[in-house]
Amino acid sequence: MDDGAHVKKRSMNEPRRDGLEDDFRPLPIACLRECADGRYGLSGQNDAPEIARYYQWDEADSLQEIALEICALRIEFGQPNTLAERFLHCCSLRGSNVPGEPKLAKAFLNEISRGDFKPFSHADLS
Repeated sequence: MDDGAHVKKRSMNEPRRDGLEDDFRPLPIACLRECADGRYGLSGQNDAPEIARYYQWDEADSLQEIALEICALRIEFGQPNTLAERFLHCCSLRGSNVPGEPKLAKAFLNEISRGDFKPFSHADLS
């Protein structure tokens, strides 16, 4: 790709990314609060077919889709969106020793309110 095409692609994706991020910013807080109050379905921990229908949460599904798209667009610019990355990480946690969704949501809300979350390094993921 020549430099002109790269600049054009970059300039075309920036407004899309900015719009997604503007739409995304308030959503995690609202969904995390609802989840912290006891609603399941935010991260899909309970997505076994026999119970998934009871935990259907369209806003949570949309939130994950937007976060994934933001992260994909951010890769092009080499700048992480820490909130989207942390949200997706929390949604990926599985296992018998992982706290339930409401506890994870409370912990994430506390992390956000303190402002002490930062981008992941590969060491954080192992």
